[in-house]
Amino acid sequence: MMKRVHGKDQFQRNMQKIDANIILRYLLNDHAERSPKAREIIDHNIVEVPIEVLCEVIFVLKGHYEIDRQNISDRLKYFFAQTQCILPNRDAVLQGLEYYGQKSLDFVDCVLAGYADVDKDIIFTFDDKLQKLISEIKKTN
Repeated sequence: MMKRVHGKDQFQRNMQKIDANIILRYLLNDHAERSPKAREIIDHNIVEVPIEVLCEVIFVLKGHYEIDRQNISDRLKYFFAQTQCILPNRDAVLQGLEYYGQKSLDFVDCVLAGYADVDKDIIFTFDDKLQKLISEIKKTN
């Protein structure tokens, strides 16, 4: 159930959320006890993945596991397509994942580009690479 508060959609107050470790164990299937538990949690519950958690998942996959950007993008897009996980601003964030796989910007900048693309948001930035991507997006829309 969603309610409108001050012009913004809010998720129900008691929404279940998961942290990065649950997603990492699910994706990597690398722990005898925790990976099956993560799969059980994700497969049998409707849970929200806050953007902050997604940022941490990407940071760990890239930095600790040294997985390339396109592989991270592909895995996470597949994860969200195959699970019931709720992703706030889903379309814009998924577009950000697409940009993350294609561009050399950090994930947060890619999500901002996703907002510019999907939601037509105006993004103010001093980041030249982000501004260039936003300009490219505007030309194609």
